[in-house]
Amino acid sequence: MPKVKFPWIMHMEWRDLLFMHWPVRSASLARCLPGGVDLDTFEGQAWLGVLPFAVTGFRPRGIPLGLSYGQVNVRTYVRVNGVPGIWTFSLDAASGFSVLGARWLYCLPYFAADIHLHAREGWLQFGSVRRSDVRRACALMYRPVGRVFHAHPGTLEYWLTERRVLFTVGWNGGLWREDVQHEPWPLQRAEIRELSCTLHEPLGLLTLGVPLAHYARVVRVRGWPPKVAAGSAP
Repeated sequence: MPKVKFPWIMHMEWRDLLFMHWPVRSASLARCLPGGVDLDTFEGQAWLGVLPFAVTGFRPRGIPLGLSYGQVNVRTYVRVNGVPGIWTFSLDAASGFSVLGARWLYCLPYFAADIHLHAREGWLQFGSVRRSDVRRACALMYRPVGRVFHAHPGTLEYWLTERRVLFTVGWNGGLWREDVQHEPWPLQRAEIRELSCTLHEPLGLLTLGVPLAHYARVVRVRGWPPKVAAGSAP
């Protein structure tokens, strides 16, 4: 992917990230997307993702000290004017500053949440409860298994994980794109226990089954300011 030419405005690390993915009927997700955003599929199959992880060292450019907090995202995969990217339905984070900043600057659907992520007897234990609606919660235990690998282009793992563009609806009603850059994901297979999650239920998806799961220890991330998606108009 070509590098973004103008200066980045924020830096952070994403740690102990778990990709959970479920195959979902295309019609169920397409109806949740705004006009101009096309659902992307892999070999005709649409996917929903839920990603719990820790953000560490989050800081705007020029600020030496950073914030650390837990986060969990609900997302799917889309194309806007042919550009592949991510559409986030919700992003729950345990940082009021980050929630307000992301809503104001990026127009992303962030929500304040109480989140914990810590190690317990060889597992990572994650829990999140949205402050504005305690029905929206996610809890599980997970751990990596097997060797680290990098997904190859053309595989499902690459299609699900190696995306660097987020799309959202901006303040003007048009589509925005938001670019991030980081090294390729150092993926491992993952085991999951005691999964309980209701974050997807506002989409009308009640039962998802056992997810496809991958783990990544850490990536270093830089983010750029939003811009109007090419060909998009309010």
